[in-house]
Amino acid sequence: MARELSTAEKRASQEERLHQMVTYCYDQIPYYQKLFSEHGLRPSDITQIEDLKKLPVLNKRTIIEQDRNFRPKDSAKPFMIQRTSGSTGTPLALQVDERTYKLAMALLVEHEERHGVAFGARRATFAGRMLKLADDMRPPFSRFNRSENQRLFSSYHINDETFPHYRNELDNFQPEELIGYPSAIYDLAIHYLKSGCKPGFQPKVVITNSETLLLWQREKIESVFECAVCDYYGTAEYVMFAGQDKTGIYQPNSVIGITEVQIDSGSQDTGRLLATSLTNRQMPLLRYNLGDTATLADTSEENSGTPGLKSINGRIDDYIETIDGRLIGRIDHIFKGVDGVLEAQVVQSQPGYATVKLVKDSAAEFNENILITNCKQRLGDDFQVAFEYVPEIPRGRNGKFRSVVREK
Repeated sequence: MARELSTAEKRASQEERLHQMVTYCYDQIPYYQKLFSEHGLRPSDITQIEDLKKLPVLNKRTIIEQDRNFRPKDSAKPFMIQRTSGSTGTPLALQVDERTYKLAMALLVEHEERHGVAFGARRATFAGRMLKLADDMRPPFSRFNRSENQRLFSSYHINDETFPHYRNELDNFQPEELIGYPSAIYDLAIHYLKSGCKPGFQPKVVITNSETLLLWQREKIESVFECAVCDYYGTAEYVMFAGQDKTGIYQPNSVIGITEVQIDSGSQDTGRLLATSLTNRQMPLLRYNLGDTATLADTSEENSGTPGLKSINGRIDDYIETIDGRLIGRIDHIFKGVDGVLEAQVVQSQPGYATVKLVKDSAAEFNENILITNCKQRLGDDFQVAFEYVPEIPRGRNGKFRSVVREK
């Protein structure tokens, strides 16, 4: 497997396949033929990972506007078309070849097996799929996918009245793994706490994906299910897969793509997350801006290729802006050591000011002063915070939870 190769071996393999992909783009992809011509480049100019910097960063808008120009001239029918709106709300239809799709599925299996879950083991999934009408509150609240030994649970129907049915369905199924959105599995964990009962099954691991895993979510999930949470970052564009190892570092896979962290000015370890296709010839993307930011685990290592990542921080729009223009990410740390909070969302409409929406836990004591102190320490003494207590925090149309909302 690729993870068994040394760093030098991974880099050599990536550079060989990068040159092959660049040559393919030069010969077959109209967008890159024009781009290479405009920049006076030939495939022989891009033979090493560092040479990618000779190309401009590719943004999602360009793909949408020039969709047909990213398809090969000698185009076969795509194995599948991946349609996504993403958190920006801008639709994207990406053509994917068979090898790339199956590789992405295999990488998830590898991540699960690395954390103790054998292929084909029982898993319970809590994600954004609509399994029944939103107002149909009659059990069952899950469906069985026999081909993958997977029970799919609705994330839209769980409440105090329906939770006993969820609990019974999980106990009867006895999953070895929980997998899905952090917010959905966190919600399940909270219902176990509120009901005063423990799960009647023991998962080996909880695998989370699709949303930024927040510190307070991880702590509660691991406490309730008494196992580790191992997050992974995958992309709808099939250009990057990075799973957390046992130390919590995200390790990008070297086969599916090249990962690059474009370090921001004023930072030594954090920047935009870019990726380059190494397998998908149906619609290859070079130096594609994923719209997220990441922090390097070790600044002494290369920031492109397969850099270990301390954290993947979410979209640039998920940052809080201070009065002097600084952008602060991963502010879930402000809730560290704060009891009595079930859920929280930070809403900002202007620099230097934010409203924190809180769902309080009636069974625990909440100290607002600790949260204010944490905010000041992370955001500055001149940052103003207001609190709004709400019964619940709505999810987006895709069922995902947003910890930060920037109102423009």
